[in-house]
Amino acid sequence: MRDIGKNIRTLREKKGMTQEELAQALFVTRQTVSNYETGRSRPDIEMLARIAQALEADVNQVLYGLPVDQDKQREAKRLAVGCLTLAAIFLLLMLPAPLLNEMLKRGNVGAVLVTALTNGLLRPALWLILGWCALQGLWLLRVIRPPEERTWMAWARRGVLLLMAVYVVLLLPPLVVGLIQVIQTALGVPYDALVEVPQIPAYIWLMNRQLVFLVLRPQICAIPGAALWLLGVPKR
Repeated sequence: MRDIGKNIRTLREKKGMTQEELAQALFVTRQTVSNYETGRSRPDIEMLARIAQALEADVNQVLYGLPVDQDKQREAKRLAVGCLTLAAIFLLLMLPAPLLNEMLKRGNVGAVLVTALTNGLLRPALWLILGWCALQGLWLLRVIRPPEERTWMAWARRGVLLLMAVYVVLLLPPLVVGLIQVIQTALGVPYDALVEVPQIPAYIWLMNRQLVFLVLRPQICAIPGAALWLLGVPKR
């Protein structure tokens, strides 16, 4: 029971709440919550029940903490899912390599689709997930610990996710055009009549720079992956 403050903080961070948000739910000041978590003061029985309700936890969890094995197993499962996803992406990257080389030699229209998928989507995704898995593994080994939830972190999460969404949207035209070209070719449409990627100078320049950069330095995508872990994505 002497770790009540630590338990409150753990449950609060697990729920993704800041001290200010928990204080509002309890109708107390943020300093009161801080005092509970640091052990300067202890909540009474009624407050313990309100804290448990606000954190969607059991009073025993507030008093004694989460079962260590249960918490570790859940996070280990997340790491396992991440590793399986990495393995699947790696296989997908290996399979199209000889196919893409043959397509490029023949000038096959499918090369546009395969290039956009491998260099624009799969390679960045591989390194992004690898960055997340690396920090998740270090956390399970108790080498590092996630930072305490702050108000600004919610905005940072939205910012990182927004940047990723913008990148995917920018990548959609070559993916869609490549798929349409493959379908048109299968239907016997003449090569000269195939749809093409919109020739918007600013867009073409941006996509070329973006793809060249990611082909040469895909490892840079590990940084947003690590950032997502530090920002608590997905919620612990």
